[in-house]
Amino acid sequence: MVYRVTAKTEARRVNTRQGILDATRELVLSGGFAGVSMSAVALRAGVATGTLYRHFHSKGELCTELFRDASRDEVEQVRRSTRGEGNAAERLAQTTRLFAHRAFRGRHLAYALIAEPLDPVLEQERLDFRRAYAEVFCSLLEEGVASGDFAPLDPRIASTALVGLLAESLVGPLAPSSVLSQKDQQHLIDEICRFALRAAGCKRIPQ
Repeated sequence: MVYRVTAKTEARRVNTRQGILDATRELVLSGGFAGVSMSAVALRAGVATGTLYRHFHSKGELCTELFRDASRDEVEQVRRSTRGEGNAAERLAQTTRLFAHRAFRGRHLAYALIAEPLDPVLEQERLDFRRAYAEVFCSLLEEGVASGDFAPLDPRIASTALVGLLAESLVGPLAPSSVLSQKDQQHLIDEICRFALRAAGCKRIPQ
């Protein structure tokens, strides 16, 4: 007799898999990918280690899927912001601020996605992640050049520079190493935003 997967069984499988990913994300939020181990994930998710391995054959496979899910979420947040209200300059300002605020609120996750030393497979995922960010900013810059909100520039080059600005000033090795006060955080965000707008040749800096 051929075994058929029932809707209830499939729902249980999906819920277990999502619970594993949620547990992994919690570990990354508290200590980066370096803090992830299969035993720690199983304990956090409340499943047997054998069950964990039925869903993910290795830590690398598990971390790769989490990296994709988390980076997809972050890129989508930025994409929505670039398509919000206001002209191109206003949307560049609000998107830059959004990126910065999310980086400060989830410092461990931001560091894990952008700067933490990773295995080669995850480094490739990171490259794809940064390219996705650049493509989102490229579309906004193209729109701004066409509307006259920005000076004539090459949006593809400028978008990669913008991604580098945000990554290095907020998360990378050159970012502030200590926890900033609310006032200092705001100052940093304001300066990054102003720099991004000036670099884009914005004719009027939105407040």
